[in-house]
Order: sequence, then C-alpha cells, then structure tokens
Amino acid sequence: MRKHFDDQWKLLQQLKPTSNQKEAMRKRIWESIQHHPDRSRKSFIPWKNILATGLLLLICGSFLLFLLLESTQPQFSEGMSIGDKQFSWDLKDVYSKNADHGLALYREGQAAVQVGAVQQITEEEMNRIIHSVPMFVYKKLENFPYPTSMYIEHVKMMDVLIRYHFFIPLTDEKVIYFTFEYPKLDHAEIFQAVSTLRIEGIKPYTDTEQLYVTHGYGTLIYPVGLEPISISPNKEVYHWEGASIEAFNAYIKKIEEGHWEKKATTNQSHTFVSASGNEEVTITIEGETITYEFFYPNRDQ
Repeated sequence: MRKHFDDQWKLLQQLKPTSNQKEAMRKRIWESIQHHPDRSRKSFIPWKNILATGLLLLICGSFLLFLLLESTQPQFSEGMSIGDKQFSWDLKDVYSKNADHGLALYREGQAAVQVGAVQQITEEEMNRIIHSVPMFVYKKLENFPYPTSMYIEHVKMMDVLIRYHFFIPLTDEKVIYFTFEYPKLDHAEIFQAVSTLRIEGIKPYTDTEQLYVTHGYGTLIYPVGLEPISISPNKEVYHWEGASIEAFNAYIKKIEEGHWEKKATTNQSHTFVSASGNEEVTITIEGETITYEFFYPNRDQ
C-alpha cells in the first residue's frame, strides 16, 4: 500500500503548469480580485448613510424646535401698539385704528361703531380719570397676566350701558389704559381680551387654574374664556373651549361657595337662587356649549 502512495506522489510531482497556464491563472486571480466587493468599503457605506441620515434628522429637529418656540411667543400684530409697546390678545373680530390719543377699537364689519380705546397715560392722569367719572365697581383682577385694576363706569346711554376701565402699570410712571363698551362688546369678550393680553417686553403671569369673573354689576361668576353664541335678556349661550364635566363640576362648586344657593340639579344642569331670592338661573352644559337661563320670580310682569 505504501508503494502505491509513493508512486502517486511521483506522478503529481511531474504535473507542472506551463508558462501559458501560469499566466492564465494569474489573470483569473486578478480578475476575481477586481470584481470581488471590498468588504471594508462595503461596511463603510452603511455607516456613511447612517451618519448622513442622523445629521439630516438633527437639522430638521432643530428647525421644528425653532418653529415650535416661535409659535409659543405672542405674535404682535402690526398697528397694535401704544407708545413704545406692542400688544396682542385673543379677541376675535376686533381691530385698532390710530386715534388722537392712542388707538380706537372697532368690530369687523362695523367700522362706524367704536367699541373701545387704548392709551398710554401717566399715573396722575389715571387718578384724574378715576375721580372724574361715576365708577360703581372697583376690583383688582387676581391671577390675570398683569396686575390689573378694573373699574366699571355707569354710562346708560342709548348704545352703551356700562364702560369697563382697565389700568395696567408699565413702569412707575406709565400706565396702559383700556376701555371697552358694553353691549357693543359682550362681557365675556371683554374679559377674554384682558385675560389673554400680552405686552411686548413684559413677561406675563401664567396660571393653569380656571379664572372666574362677574359680569357687569352681577354677582354670578362666569368662567373666563367664554365665546358668545347668542345673548338675550333671559338666556345666554356661550362656547366654552375645552369644557369638560370636571371643569363644569368645579365651576358649580365655585358658585356654591359664593352667595348663590342650589335649588335643583340634574346630570347636566344646576339651578341656583340668588341671596336676595330675586333671581334664579339654570346652568346647563352640553359638550362645549354652556347655557344660562334666567328667571326673576319677584319681578312685575
């Protein structure tokens, strides 16, 4: 057996490639190397793609963050400025025009009817205004964007029953002064303007709690942020943005803490009687619509 393997080995040793065979083999090896993918290059390309994708996402993310931050900043409309201060608010359908002493406010579609005014005055002028007209209500508005003093003037003209006066200090000497006329603007619209006011360069106070105010001379509190749908002497209907059962229940509890006594209740409505007994109101919530129905039991028909 050993002799057989020795003979085979001798035969293999005699098999030597010619020069032409060697050259052909060398070419085949070279062509194979040329067409074989470079593993190091191939492994680099995916990393290059990943890095490029990551850089693109970083740039896009930074741009979106910039847009988001910009959108949270108050947008000061051109022309809404008083003195050296621009201001904005979330009050629909009301625009301003330059007037002799500041700005005159008008409602869209009613260019001939002035609904309010804005001025920059001194503290001395503020005191003179307060003492020169019949002011029947004075309140410090708590938790509004800026320290705000509110006065209600008893006007009782053909088209103006009461006039709201709001004074907001800008500096130790300067005051920004707003007036709004009811019923040219509804109570809810007036408080919407003041509660969403933003003055350029003066950081507003922000509170996540629901704000409540009384309308005019009344004692019933309303949530701030209502938008009038229909208003009549015995029925008021508002849109309450973001209303919920929890918010409504918290509102009802707030009324009970005041001078109104609960008379009746259902799943969606509550009826209250004023401390004098001369006024009743049924408050109903349906989705984001809140309705007030008033009844005056002692009023002569």
